Amino acid sequence: MRSFDGKKILFSLIVRFLCLSGFVSWLPAQSDLPKLVDITQQVGITFIHNFGDDEMSNLIESNAAGCAFFDYDGDGDLDIYFVNGVYIEGFSHIRGRKNKGKLVNALYRNNGNNRFTDVTAEAGVGHKGMGMAVTTADYDNDGDQDIFVSNWGPNVFYRNNGNGTFTDFTKAAGLEHDLYGIGSTFLDYDQDGYLDLYVGNYIEYDPDYQYFYAAAKFPGPLAYHGQPDILYHNNGDGTFTDVTREAGVYNPEGRAMGVTSCDIDNDSDYDIFVANDAMENYLYRNNGDGTFTNIALQTATGFGQNGEATSAMSGEFGDIDLDGLVDIIVPDMAYSCLYKNTGAGYFEEMSARMGIAAACGQYTSWSGNFFDFNNDGYGDLFITNGHPHRLIGEEDLLLLNDAGQRFINLSHQLGPDFQEKFVGRGSAVGDFDNDGDMDILVLNLNDRPRLLLNQDGNKKHWIMIHLIGKKSNRDAIGSRIRLSTGDIIQTRWKLSSSGYLSQSDYRIHFGLGDFTQVDNIEIRWPNNQIQTLKNVKADQIITIKESIP
Repeated sequence: MRSFDGKKILFSLIVRFLCLSGFVSWLPAQSDLPKLVDITQQVGITFIHNFGDDEMSNLIESNAAGCAFFDYDGDGDLDIYFVNGVYIEGFSHIRGRKNKGKLVNALYRNNGNNRFTDVTAEAGVGHKGMGMAVTTADYDNDGDQDIFVSNWGPNVFYRNNGNGTFTDFTKAAGLEHDLYGIGSTFLDYDQDGYLDLYVGNYIEYDPDYQYFYAAAKFPGPLAYHGQPDILYHNNGDGTFTDVTREAGVYNPEGRAMGVTSCDIDNDSDYDIFVANDAMENYLYRNNGDGTFTNIALQTATGFGQNGEATSAMSGEFGDIDLDGLVDIIVPDMAYSCLYKNTGAGYFEEMSARMGIAAACGQYTSWSGNFFDFNNDGYGDLFITNGHPHRLIGEEDLLLLNDAGQRFINLSHQLGPDFQEKFVGRGSAVGDFDNDGDMDILVLNLNDRPRLLLNQDGNKKHWIMIHLIGKKSNRDAIGSRIRLSTGDIIQTRWKLSSSGYLSQSDYRIHFGLGDFTQVDNIEIRWPNNQIQTLKNVKADQIITIKESIP
């Protein structure tokens, strides 16, 4: 990771001046925008993240941590999981000793009445470790969500018992290893109906190595050797097998941060994107035969628009302009990247032209969530920000999509709660109150998290789709949905991990604008079967089960 330079701030100020001078004319009225209201405390969330110390003193502490929106008890509303840190003797600063043995991850159950209850102890998921990412999925197709948490140190995997409790199944599932786990994603890469797991790993961290520039405060990622990621194949019997080498994804000097997966070339199998720190990214194309090929360089997704390694934090997939092609948003320490899919086998980096660079240039950006904030049919972009070396807060960003032409930074219009500064890291989006607009969950470093209620985002119409696979994996991860209203076609993919080290709502949300009915819903399931529904009423959550021919 790199230090700030004045060019970023100057660039941002110049572009902002041009916007205010009329070069960018589209600005919605403030009264038309939803507001984001911080309701964390009033809904009963008392969790405080802590990396084990009062002051950031190393790269491991800086990189934590993520959160998840998921329905662990199957009651139809979203629960919350927070990843926490830990005090480690000889690793954490001595001033953090007061935290020894006190820090655990946390699970909050959604009571369905805009209140949450801490059920960590009774559920058995209060892991004590230097936590990084959380990803959830129904890995054994038994109808409930299991939890994978990556750590600096041993990862942990919780199997859902279906009765409100979990069992630590890490060793039994074959998911033990001694690498530095960070981002992870579930995907059925071989389309056998069971979800496999890709785990990104970071660096060979040496706490005794202390050569660094004073301004950086501690050594950066290039001071250490990288580590290989791991691809685990789901054997269908509750266990996994490490297939990294035979699948062609073994890179011993990778420095993974965020990891996610999607079908980037529309060939019905899921590919993997790895955002690497201070080096090129990886884009692994699924060859359809159990192997992958890294195509990051030939698709122009390995580096920024000037050929630089961008200190990428995470990747997020979405169709920004409704052309049916998946684009990639990558927050980083500079201007962030937007890789626009050309449909010709490569991407074009467009962060400057789309207004993202101007917004992100003065910040260090970590997590990006692509979702329709105001239900107008176009996906908007939420980005968390926070200093990489010190506990210095920065504002988060909400960039509104102007009909696929550019993103407009309207963060200052979203209410006073959104203006507060935190050291932001992981984030997730989901409709926790089931009212038709997407809310935001943020994990802040060494601070309280934030649950931001989307207030009045449902003034326009919407539909939310819950997919259940039968022949495919039960979560239907790997599905593509195309939704038609009038002459507008929206495309969404059912993804696993989302944002930085986090997991968003698995239900797929579409804003419909002024349309009160969906003309056509086309689902392409992971096994490539097509299923359609016609003339579906708006403003509801619907469940679609995979039909078996």
